Amino acid sequence: MGDRTAAERIVSCLIEAGTEHLFGLPGGATMDIFRALHDRQDEIRAIVPRDEQTASCMADMYGKLTGKPGVFAGQGGFTGSTGMFGVIEAFLASSPMVVLTELSDHNEFVTHGPIQSGAGHYGSFDLAGIFKSTTKYTAVAHTAREAVMSTQLAYKHAITGRPGPTACLFRASTLREPVASNGLPEIHDTNRLLNVSASVPARAAIEAALNLLSCAKNPAIVAGNGVRISGASAPLTALAELLGAPVATSILGKSAIVETHDLAAGPMGYTGLTLANETIGVADMILVVGCRLKPQDTCFEHPKMFDPNRQKIVQIDVDPRNTSWTIPADVALAGDASDTLQLLVAGLADRIDVSARDSRRNTFVDRKAAHRYFADPMRFSEAVPIAPQRLVAEIQNSAPADAVICTDAGSNRHWMNHHFQTRRPHSYFGSGGLGGVSWSLPAALCAKILAPTRPAIGVCSDGGFAMQMHVLLSALQYGVNPVYVVMNNSRLGMTAEGMGNQSHGNDFPDTDYAEIARACGAWATRVERPSEAGDAIRAALQQEKPAVIDVIIDKSERMREAIYSPLATEAARGIRPQ
Repeated sequence: MGDRTAAERIVSCLIEAGTEHLFGLPGGATMDIFRALHDRQDEIRAIVPRDEQTASCMADMYGKLTGKPGVFAGQGGFTGSTGMFGVIEAFLASSPMVVLTELSDHNEFVTHGPIQSGAGHYGSFDLAGIFKSTTKYTAVAHTAREAVMSTQLAYKHAITGRPGPTACLFRASTLREPVASNGLPEIHDTNRLLNVSASVPARAAIEAALNLLSCAKNPAIVAGNGVRISGASAPLTALAELLGAPVATSILGKSAIVETHDLAAGPMGYTGLTLANETIGVADMILVVGCRLKPQDTCFEHPKMFDPNRQKIVQIDVDPRNTSWTIPADVALAGDASDTLQLLVAGLADRIDVSARDSRRNTFVDRKAAHRYFADPMRFSEAVPIAPQRLVAEIQNSAPADAVICTDAGSNRHWMNHHFQTRRPHSYFGSGGLGGVSWSLPAALCAKILAPTRPAIGVCSDGGFAMQMHVLLSALQYGVNPVYVVMNNSRLGMTAEGMGNQSHGNDFPDTDYAEIARACGAWATRVERPSEAGDAIRAALQQEKPAVIDVIIDKSERMREAIYSPLATEAARGIRPQ
């Protein structure tokens, strides 16, 4: 057997690393990668949706669900334009991803300004520059051996430390060239390069954190996206129970702890629960786990919520730069969330005042009851058009506990964040890195491809559904049945609210998305009354093909007025309490 081409060796690298799916569209020189995949479809499956935006979002969701890099492949100019949607989401939400693309450089004509060339020379555009600003690592391979080794390094960088996307850009000729089997540098088995150990904080830092935690009178915990990434739900819950400390989550951290747990305070921040924000505000010690404390999380750093001058703060993050980034931490613990939490649980076991812990827990449970935790009266509204709060309640009541819930950007995301109560860890995913509208459609499709027997529900707006409704065609092509619930108010609601209800194209003609979905071959229904919603969702979950529920919601129900935190409103106006 002769030397294999770089494309063939790259496919072997992906298989060695445990990659089971590749998402993308063949084009340019990456067609060589798809050709190399053809004879190995029993080891790695290529998923080809209808555009690069969808492929990149599916790769992002693959990383979120599996913890392994989602592989996104396509032709250079389109991978670096429409495909950037999912790459930037992965970059900001810390999802591992490997992008495989090419320069469309026509070999020796690279300096002659050929069509589509991304080589960065005069007469072409700088594709590497685009990726360098949106990935952890970008390599440009000029030889076949470089192409293979840069793919291995990209995989390693994607999962080391804080996860994120990486990119390999290939000169067009490199992928079809042979890689000498006896050449140097030697190409090793990919798995031998991926033996990355999770980092943990120094013992002195752990001891300092233990001292603060054990002395706290009223501790609280903030759980962010890093808890999900690390798979740290179990040690997080164990620590909360050991301390009797309530747990609030960021938007991306939702489902880090099941929200049915006694110590779950729900989501915090500008569209979180008042209970969660107040719980953080009255704490004398806050443990922050895997959360950067973005302005939206902290109600724009409102001192009634976070105040390092009156509260002790311990912050755990795998990226040392994230600790004390926005709010000073008394103790910064740089390390993996799961391993660090386990060290804290072990160290606190003999230091807890059980009576004080039980008292804290009982006090918090009483506070939850007083706040009507996840029991907003609007969840029971019989109004027509349907109140968004009522629709969320119907999704809550109809979805199985193990369903993967994917939410979009815009008001629908905040209605779900505020009113949907999770019942299983690692079950709720939102577009909160870039926060791009329509992300939930390819995300739910990916979830269903990875786990065909597990229900997957994407919740989006009519604006978002219109952007990527072609995912229905891919779902039918690959024989999977995600369910899409469309909050249809014939407008871009969050944008319209932000502009004081000025139109500027935010309002649309009424569109029957159920009729469009049926034309695509999906099961679909339109819902106009609250009593119909639950039955429609349950029926959709029983279908053997993709399903769309087009729900007419009340456009006069304003998200900002209904759930926007008073603290966020104060901070946005520059009001600081005396």
